[in-house]
Amino acid sequence: MPKFTGIERTIIEKSDFESLENYLKRNILPIIEPLEIIDEGTEVVQFVVNPSGELTDFKVINSVNPIYDEEVIRALLTTNGMWLPGLNNNQMVPMEKEVSIVFKLENASDFTSRAKRYYKKGGTMLYVKENPKKALKNFNQGVLLLPKEKCILMGRGLAKYELGDETGACQDWNRIKSLGGFEGDAYLENYCNMKGYAEMIKIMNE
Repeated sequence: MPKFTGIERTIIEKSDFESLENYLKRNILPIIEPLEIIDEGTEVVQFVVNPSGELTDFKVINSVNPIYDEEVIRALLTTNGMWLPGLNNNQMVPMEKEVSIVFKLENASDFTSRAKRYYKKGGTMLYVKENPKKALKNFNQGVLLLPKEKCILMGRGLAKYELGDETGACQDWNRIKSLGGFEGDAYLENYCNMKGYAEMIKIMNE
């Protein structure tokens, strides 16, 4: 996989490289904080690292706020030339990476407990109240906080499907596959054409 160094490739020596997350926080927060962080959540941005060390093909996977989207991408662009490219059979090739940045108000409660409450509310709305619209609102809030939590993604996909948004449901379930979903790719292989829908309902009930 591509590796972020935090320094120009031309001066790389054996050393401990800075993490990409720390680099982004150091370059984003001084700009965001004066504006006050009012929206909380986990921003997820996907991109491609090219053999030259340049970043392209930015895609916002989980957007907390359009301002945050722009700032994360802006900060990522400053890392051009600070990457060791990905290798395939010892050949440098373009390769996808993604980064997650948490935006959280000071003294706010932790995301895990809050996302869990949204997940439970979403499940109640979907199965007990039979109200997929309200269920979707709760699952959306859960995903905003924990965008890599597979149970919440699965629940949101089910709510979208019940509301007739099969494309959106498929996007969530493919995201689960990309994260290594419950039994990996084979388990979710046919979910986008609804062959596994009944099984997904069973998992959500459990």
